[in-house]
Amino acid sequence: IVTNPAQGKAQAAVTGAKSKSAKTVVIPPAVTLNGVKCKVTEISAKAFYKFKKLRKVTIGANVTKIGKQAFYGDSALKSLNVRTKSLKSVGSKALKGINKKAVIKVPSSKRAAYKKVLKNKGQSSTVNIK
Repeated sequence: IVTNPAQGKAQAAVTGAKSKSAKTVVIPPAVTLNGVKCKVTEISAKAFYKFKKLRKVTIGANVTKIGKQAFYGDSALKSLNVRTKSLKSVGSKALKGINKKAVIKVPSSKRAAYKKVLKNKGQSSTVNIK
C-alpha cells in the first residue's frame, strides 16, 4: 500500500505476504510500485497476524513504524533482524505470541533506545534483544 505518493518522497507500507505459510520474510528498504520507487516505512497492523510457520523476519532500513499486532500469534518466529536505525513506534501486542526463545537483533548503536520501544509489546520475558 502506498502511504505517501509524493514524487521523490513516495512511501509504502507492508500489509502481509502472499501466503500465510511463508517461513521467511524480508522487508526491503524500498520497492517499485507502478514505476514509482517507494521507501518501505511501515509494517501495517496485523500484517503478519497468525502466520504460524513464519520463522525469520528481516526488517529493512527505512521502517519507522510497526503496527498493532503485526506479528501477533507467530509462534514459530525465532529470529527478528531489525536493520532500521529510525524505528520510532511499535504498536501494542505487535510481538504477542512469538516464540519464547526468539532473538531480536537490532543495530548496536540503537540497542538501548530499541529496548524501550520494544518493551511490553506482548513478547515473553525470555525473548532476547541484542
